Amino acid sequence: MPNSPIISIVVADDHLFFREGLINVLKSKKRFEVVGIAGNGKELIELVSKHKPTLAIVDIGMPVMNGIEATKMIMAMEYKTEVIALSMHTEEAIIFKMLEAGAKGYLEKNISKEELFIAIESVIDYNQFYFPESSTTSMFRLMKKLSFSPYPKPSVLFSERELEIVSLVCQDFSSKEIASSLSLSNRTIETHRVNIMQKMNVKSVAGMVAYACTKGLVQL
Repeated sequence: MPNSPIISIVVADDHLFFREGLINVLKSKKRFEVVGIAGNGKELIELVSKHKPTLAIVDIGMPVMNGIEATKMIMAMEYKTEVIALSMHTEEAIIFKMLEAGAKGYLEKNISKEELFIAIESVIDYNQFYFPESSTTSMFRLMKKLSFSPYPKPSVLFSERELEIVSLVCQDFSSKEIASSLSLSNRTIETHRVNIMQKMNVKSVAGMVAYACTKGLVQL
């Protein structure tokens, strides 16, 4: 985004080596400012209270207070600090608890620098939930079970054809499969996908699925 504001970040992870690597990656992007570093949930809460950061990147399995309990407390503070969960685990039950606590998505610890940046900007700039592309569909099925509703009405209009394509993308159909299903050419489908992603202001299939689900365009 042009003239993008600084995103202040607190990082919480009890593994020193991973934490330092993550901080170095975050510092490589000018608009990210790391304002606090925590090794457990209690330290995280203290840092969020002190700095009121834009974002907290939170390891789920921390000592003293785990990421789930810490996220609940952050949400109760009303500082508008968003949370992205980090985990070595991909069990849906654990991720489900983080979403219930108020996290706006999660990342696995083997993420690339590019995915980390996309995740942060999706959550902060576009108010989107973010998950690894491989798990996006299953994660949004889980979100439908949550006690809160993440489905505000979209502000952008989509054609009936575009909505058909979005629905099929969210069902893991490839462009070739969508073209066959709708009796259209691959080029036509790709043109529609580009236009849809421009309307959504997203850069990936995961972003498209995230937008579609958070705006209630599809029912998974």
